[in-house]
Amino acid sequence: MMRFPRELYQIEAHITQHLTDLRPAHALGLALWVYGTVLAKSACLTAILIEVVSFLPRNTARQRVREWLKDGRQKARPCDAHVEITPCFPALLRWVVGWWQGSTTLPLAIDAVSHQDRVVALVISVLYRGCAIPVAWHIVPAQERGAWMPHILTLIDHLVPAIPEGWCTLVLADRGLWSPRLWEHVRKHRLHPLVRIADGVAVRPLGRKRTVTPARLVAKPGHGWVGEAEVFGEDARQTATLIVIWGVGHKARWVLLTDLAPRQVQHSWYGMRMWIELGFRALKSMGWQWQKTRRTAPNRVARHWLVLAVATVWVLGCGTHEEDAERLHTTPDRLRVPPDLEAPTGPNEVSLFARGSSAARRQLGRGRLWQRLWLRPGSLPAPYPHIKMTVHRTPKPGHHTNLHPEPGTVP
Repeated sequence: MMRFPRELYQIEAHITQHLTDLRPAHALGLALWVYGTVLAKSACLTAILIEVVSFLPRNTARQRVREWLKDGRQKARPCDAHVEITPCFPALLRWVVGWWQGSTTLPLAIDAVSHQDRVVALVISVLYRGCAIPVAWHIVPAQERGAWMPHILTLIDHLVPAIPEGWCTLVLADRGLWSPRLWEHVRKHRLHPLVRIADGVAVRPLGRKRTVTPARLVAKPGHGWVGEAEVFGEDARQTATLIVIWGVGHKARWVLLTDLAPRQVQHSWYGMRMWIELGFRALKSMGWQWQKTRRTAPNRVARHWLVLAVATVWVLGCGTHEEDAERLHTTPDRLRVPPDLEAPTGPNEVSLFARGSSAARRQLGRGRLWQRLWLRPGSLPAPYPHIKMTVHRTPKPGHHTNLHPEPGTVP
């Protein structure tokens, strides 16, 4: 029987514990991919082979990692089952939630990222401390015609069972993905949309008769407006909390829509959506070098993204572990359980991804991994300074809107 390094089996144990639907052979294959990816700082096949040839013959290693990506009928033995990705989506989110410390607010972001003109990944990620952890995705050929929204709605459906009851889950999306269907679908699952919409929409603050544009509500940088309003689109009308904010130094306004009451939301929270761009950087040039891969088959790319997701959550857990040890003035090896610490505030001096990636490689180098990892989300962003906010109050206290009651608590 072929033996692998002890630390590879420790990675496999983490994977088996959290991704329970994976077959043992698939879990071991994923562990081999993650092991090579973290050591090589690249998820490209050639880079991974350099790291694993110390315990596997090169041709054997190449065959193992390539076979893991293939559909069953394309394998050397066509009877072999292929890795099923869809059951891993709720399992990945449960993994993240199980490590989530000290908060019941879960920020998700929906976005799309392309790989040259080959494929586009539609991704839902958990936003975490200046980075993002992919937890569900769908891969489409870049030139394929067709709507993206049905795929996105299906991804949301896969994730909902993994969200704990009573948690406040924010779903952030940019204006390119805005859709009344997305709004209604998110609210149907009692999640909370926080989406950016076009600046030119017509809006009517509740209690007023005139329809205006966001430019009338916020005319210059350094000002903002928040209140309940009717928003008129081409094919739908929404009654919701409208936030218009024009930050100092920004080129344009943010026009945001959410179903949270004005007192329950801050205009700065949408800024967390920028973390998904940093998360894509971690998957690409700053971390796993996805932009250098040449895969175009959507199923293979989807399985490759499982490697990227598991490697990302692991190194962010390592970065959090090391950061907590530093805050307690001790060494990471002495930290066996999540300590009772306040949520971090402000930006990180060092990227948690970079810190965790370095820590993970050191552990692999010495052949022993930290057995307990966790994630410690920071406080939600504070209101932007130097912004003069106008709060619109509906004149009629009993005015009924279609905003549903808030099921969770936003700290």
